[in-house]
Amino acid sequence: MLGQQSSYSNNSEGQNKQESRDQQAADAAEAAAAAVAAVSVSNEGENANMQHLAYQHAFRQQQQQQHQQHQHQQHQQHQHQLQQSNNGPSQSSSSAPFQPTTLPPSTAGKPQHGSEEWHRQRRENHKEVERRRRESINVGIKELAELIPTTDTNKAQILQRAVEYIKRLKENENNNIEKWTLEKLLTEQAVNELSASNDKLKLELERAYREIEQWKELARNPEKK
Repeated sequence: MLGQQSSYSNNSEGQNKQESRDQQAADAAEAAAAAVAAVSVSNEGENANMQHLAYQHAFRQQQQQQHQQHQHQQHQQHQHQLQQSNNGPSQSSSSAPFQPTTLPPSTAGKPQHGSEEWHRQRRENHKEVERRRRESINVGIKELAELIPTTDTNKAQILQRAVEYIKRLKENENNNIEKWTLEKLLTEQAVNELSASNDKLKLELERAYREIEQWKELARNPEKK
């Protein structure tokens, strides 16, 4: 009870000091406003400068008062905390907010290693993995059956037809490569022959052009015969 009365008296004194400081801040702000008004009425030429200075002075005073109030509040809170810690665990526990207790994580869902439940879960996990593997195989065989020319629904038959189809495609590819290689060689040979005949024709044309020029020159100057 004595600790509570002392804390109550300290809180009331702190509130009275706080109210007095607030009143002083309000009086200072009113005085600054009155000073600004008087300056604006008496001296119109220096109105802007004086008003700015007055506002700055009032603002500084207000900041100083707020800083002092903040420091006083912190000091009161620190004293209140010290009083609560000195009054004993009963008062601190009564004033402290209720905090729910957190339980440690439960391990009931995880069976003990080597137990029957552990073996059962292991079998179920193995079954699930095996089921997913079979599903993926079935999906792959179904997609493979859509790519090859077959109407079989048996998985083994589908795989056998796929192997035969791939082998046939490989043989066709090899045959086509040989065919394309032979055609390429024949094409290159034909191109070489045409190039040689073209060069021969160019030489003949050049010789014929020179002979024509000579005949033209003789026709112009018959005395040179």
